[in-house]
Amino acid sequence: MTTDQFCVKCRRKMRVAKAGQEVLELTEKGVPYKLMTGDVLRCPECDYDVVARFGEVTAQHNDDFKERVARLRSLGYGLLEVV
Repeated sequence: MTTDQFCVKCRRKMRVAKAGQEVLELTEKGVPYKLMTGDVLRCPECDYDVVARFGEVTAQHNDDFKERVARLRSLGYGLLEVV
């Protein structure tokens, strides 16, 4: 099995543009649900970005979930919030 990612449009192998991107998954109602760390991959041809290769996941039921979300939001940058 390979972990390589390819751009469908350009048929090029995507490269890491940023390692350690924090992603906060929200419910449809905007409630924080899951906090993950992944890598931003970019197509060298068209500059299309995706976040993939997720490692650490912290779910809402973890003891430190609310504190981690609050700390990352307070930084004002770097946290990607997705639905």
